[in-house]
Amino acid sequence: MGSSGINAEYMGSSSHITLTGTLQPSNFPATMRSISFIVIAVFCLVVMVTFADAKRPKPSKGGKGGKPSKGGKGGKGSHSSEEIETVPTAGFGKGKGKGKGKGKGKGKGKGKPRPPPSTTTTVAPTTTLSGSCNCDVEAIKAAVLADISVTITDLERELNATVTQLKNISEPDVFSCKRMSGFSDETVPVPYTACDVEKPTGLVDITTGKFNVQRDGTYRLTFTSRMSAMNGQTIRADMYVNGVRIGRASASLDTFDTQTNTSSSTILDLETSNTLDLLYNLTAGDEVYMMIDYVGTTSLIQSSMNYQIFFTGEWIRT
Repeated sequence: MGSSGINAEYMGSSSHITLTGTLQPSNFPATMRSISFIVIAVFCLVVMVTFADAKRPKPSKGGKGGKPSKGGKGGKGSHSSEEIETVPTAGFGKGKGKGKGKGKGKGKGKGKPRPPPSTTTTVAPTTTLSGSCNCDVEAIKAAVLADISVTITDLERELNATVTQLKNISEPDVFSCKRMSGFSDETVPVPYTACDVEKPTGLVDITTGKFNVQRDGTYRLTFTSRMSAMNGQTIRADMYVNGVRIGRASASLDTFDTQTNTSSSTILDLETSNTLDLLYNLTAGDEVYMMIDYVGTTSLIQSSMNYQIFFTGEWIRT
């Protein structure tokens, strides 16, 4: 027999084996056995290497970088993974994780450091031990008083005016004087016997019959008298302020007969009580008084112990 060539070739996942030789007829059985053992051994070796390689897990990916207060996430395994949190710290954490699958793997990853949060610092005001600010108290007081001084002045003026008004209302100037006998002098003011009311004292000089105004304002002034117009004549009572007549009361008889268009020849006397009543604005220092004016020689204003002549005045308002 001629020589035969034997070629054996094996392709594995990671090995490529090629056997080349020349078999002689005399030692063919022994050679075949040796080759078979070698092939089997190589095959087994290849299978074992392949199996071991299959069981070895692939390297896991590194975990994400941790936040400043928490650890990073662990790497992923073949099928599932567990995340292990690290204890929060103030520094920059490193993430570590273990993945559980058919194989074991460890992943390590370093997170990029996060810059610390920016903070704004507020400077506290300087204080003394008592808790009050270090201020110029006198300067503050002076500034405040300067601002309110005008207001204070206005308030004081209004307050004083209010007090004055209240006093005037509660204590008005008032008088009531009377005369108990008749009077017929046309040249002087009517004098009085006494005053029943005079507040304050000294408002009226009963001798001269003049009311002396002490307070500005509006006054009510009255004069009442029993007026006798004798022999058909006329009598008048006039009120004056500083020589100027401001009012008049008059009494007279009308003797003209409208039916006959003639005057009566009968002489008649008229006695009546008239009152002059008016409001008038007066100023402190003014003088108010009464004077009579009549026609003839016998007319007059009369009174008696029953007091039929009165002169009154009362402050009403400013």
